[in-house]
Amino acid sequence: MVRLYIQIASSTDADFSPRKTASEEDVQAYAKKILQPYSIEWERVEWYSVYPIGQGISDNYTLDHRVFLGGDACHTHSPKAGQGMNTAFLDAQNLAWKINLVERGFADRSLLHTYEFERKDVAETLLSFDNKYAKLFSQKPPSASAVAAASESTPAVQESHGDNQFVQVFKEGCEFTSGYGVKYQPSVITWSPQHPVQSPVVQPEGSKLRPGRLMINADVTRVVDANVVHLEQEVPMNGSFRIFVFAGKLDLTKGALRDLEQGLRKRSSFYATYERQDVKTVSHHEKHNPHSHFFTFCIIFANKRPEVEISRDVPGLLAQYRDHVYADNLWSRRVPDAHASAHAKMDLDQDRGGVIVVRPDGYIAFVTSLIEGTGTVDALNGYFGSFCTKKIGQDSAHL
Repeated sequence: MVRLYIQIASSTDADFSPRKTASEEDVQAYAKKILQPYSIEWERVEWYSVYPIGQGISDNYTLDHRVFLGGDACHTHSPKAGQGMNTAFLDAQNLAWKINLVERGFADRSLLHTYEFERKDVAETLLSFDNKYAKLFSQKPPSASAVAAASESTPAVQESHGDNQFVQVFKEGCEFTSGYGVKYQPSVITWSPQHPVQSPVVQPEGSKLRPGRLMINADVTRVVDANVVHLEQEVPMNGSFRIFVFAGKLDLTKGALRDLEQGLRKRSSFYATYERQDVKTVSHHEKHNPHSHFFTFCIIFANKRPEVEISRDVPGLLAQYRDHVYADNLWSRRVPDAHASAHAKMDLDQDRGGVIVVRPDGYIAFVTSLIEGTGTVDALNGYFGSFCTKKIGQDSAHL
């Protein structure tokens, strides 16, 4: 089965009407004209319709945070950029992980307020792009050479098509059409460099990682079996926060890793506060959530795989994430001069590393330095404590 989008009217036509209707035969005639000198015939037509381009958005995405809307129920736009179903999926994903954390008792119900805040902003940004993009299609169908030029980046092509508005808008919207255009604004679950916490370890100076964006793709070597894997895909979409500890060079960060592990052991830490009740009976083969369904850890060393010994180099509790221990030893053309390409792609110190917290939907929540002392775990406690149901990071006396 083949689906065709056929433009049957242009805004430059004298009799143009956005509500113009056309019969099945009319649409086929337009298609045959477009494909000349080639031909096309139909054995049968399963379905056809006339779609007038339009954009719209709902005033609210929720009613008292008990009824929620997503997809075309709250925003609609033209199909030109292929973002209709894609946007609906992201609505559902964004809402699902938040409801999951609230219903399981991990997050305060106020977390649900961020659904409309985040997704409506994305929809408005998409509608703005789609509005410009759709108008160009309505005015005049772009030539094949113009569409091809949009994917070129040579100086000669840029010069010859510099004044082509279609090419310019297409390039501006490449992030949306490729699926990477979503950016979430700063909030309680997405800490920007200007977050009120004002901690010197949060969003290390010089780091260009952008909270609210998808985590950058990076290949690493898994230590337990020497397989090359995509780091961002190592933890499934299971509702857990992913805490990526980029541990830098073994001999330089040993103390910082030890202090992080000791900080996690404290009864007031987020780690201990949301520990699984059945933690003592969890299977030895549990890879992702041996301690909690709320989070999981990945530890990445800027060393060659033979140099990493999990039982020796990964302290205490963190060693139980042995299937999530990696060697950052692969060359990448994006950072050809880096000795630890994954660290470099994340814009982290290749020797000292850092910690990246990624939300259950794959978007970066915040970045912190990996340092000796309590600074790193304090930053993690501060982040999770800002929206969780229990007090975190406050030691109390116990009899």
